[in-house]
This record gives sequence, C-alpha cells and structure tokens, in this order.
Amino acid sequence: MSNAAQKTPISLLQELCAINGINPEYQLMSVEGAVHAPTFMYRVRVNEVVATATGQSKKKAKHAAAKAALEALLTKEGGFQDGFASDGVLVNAENLNEIIAEAAVVPAVDENCSKNPVGALQELCMKMKWQPPYYETEKATGLPHEKIFSIMCMVDSFQTSGEGKSKRLAKRQAADKMLIRLKALNIITKDEEEAARKFEDLKIYDKDDPENFQSNLQKTYSKNVLKFLKDIKTSTSSFLLALQDIDIMDSKLDCPQLLQNIATEQNFDIIYIPIEQRGKN
Repeated sequence: MSNAAQKTPISLLQELCAINGINPEYQLMSVEGAVHAPTFMYRVRVNEVVATATGQSKKKAKHAAAKAALEALLTKEGGFQDGFASDGVLVNAENLNEIIAEAAVVPAVDENCSKNPVGALQELCMKMKWQPPYYETEKATGLPHEKIFSIMCMVDSFQTSGEGKSKRLAKRQAADKMLIRLKALNIITKDEEEAARKFEDLKIYDKDDPENFQSNLQKTYSKNVLKFLKDIKTSTSSFLLALQDIDIMDSKLDCPQLLQNIATEQNFDIIYIPIEQRGKN
C-alpha cells in the first residue's frame, strides 16, 4: 500500500478539503460518562455535509467524525464520488476503509529489520563520542488492552518521538527517527573533531531552556535552512499548492492542523515554544 495508507481520517479529510478549497469545521459537542471513562462527541462540517461521532478520547472521536464525513462526501451524489488523489493513489469509497484500517496501525520500525535502530543509535553515539541517547516515556493512551505508548528519544539537544503498541516498538521508532534526523543534518563524519564541531554548530535549541536560542546560526546549519526553504518553495505537494487558494486570515481555519499536515507531508518536526509576557522591569 502507498503512503496514503499511512494517513489518518483527519489528514485525508483535510487533504480532500484543501484540494477543493474547503475548510472542515470541527466542534466538540459533549463529554459524557464517568470521569474515569468519558465519551467524547465531535461534529465536523464540510459545506452542507455534517458528520457526528463519539470516542473514548477527543482524538478518537475527531478521527471517527472525519471518517464519517469522508464516507458521506465520497458517496454523496454530486459530491466527490470519483474520489481524490493522495500521493498518487486514488482514494474513494471502495478503498477508504482499507486505507484507514492500515492507518490505524501506528507506524513503527519493522520488527524484523536486520539493524536494530536502538543499538545502531547507541553505536553511533559511542563512535562520535556523544552522550548516549536518553529515552523517556511521555504517555500511554487508549484502553488497557490496546494502549499506544509514546517515547521520547534525546541526543543532546535533539529530540524525536516514537509511538507503538509496546514501549519497545515506540523506543525503536524514536531511535530510528533520531538516526534519520542526525544523518539528514550531515554531521556524521569519520573525522571526530569535525563531527564534534558540526554537532556544536547545530545545537541551536536547548531542551532545558526553550528561550535560549543562539542569535547567529553557523554556516552548516544556515546551508541546511536555505536548502529546506528552497525545497519547500519548489515543492508541488498538494497541501502547499492548496495554500495559494486558502485565506489564512479566515478565523475558522485550523492553522495548527494545516501546519501539521504540511509537516507530515514534508517530513519535518514542529516545536512550539511558550512565550511568557514580561513586564518592563
């Protein structure tokens, strides 16, 4: 199955709407049930199509509502019965359930891969004389029999997160993402001194002090930033192209979700940093 199979109902609905210049509107309708086992109800409106669904978490309810809206839009006469293209794959009413069923499985590193990413990351840190990677369990969501674990991997000031149906799988995914990120930064070299210098040059984010940014970016990082911006500017991805027809001043536009969709499509991370309002003193 293609990359479309790795997308959630929310991202698929957002993509369909972006292609057609529509803004989906989500609304939390109610929270019912016991405190330890609440049931959330979400509603999504896409033009005249309205879909409502419930779930044991806000995320599940929102995904369920998005799926219901997709089903309605893809089967509604005069709607989008011909489907829409997602990363070169036609998404329609016939294969929607199959795609979402595969998306429901949290992407994880292949258990049978010959190279263990956790071990590979450990070896890399030792080879480059960096501090060993540190792992921390962020959260566990879902029912007792179907929990999804989230684990954060840290190598100095760099952070990645992984998810999986077990802590082991979540850890493997976090390590794999860290390996990919470090390799993409072009700081791995046989020359240990050069590697150490590049590593220091790229540490512009301090995990212990979010406000501590270096004012002057080093050459290596600057080149990577310029390349990233150039790639974004010349990209022909559906979400980026759709921005041309979207009114970003629209108060109903879900900007965080739109940014997340672009980040997922372009394979980059988003870091939100709280800014405290300070007095003149």
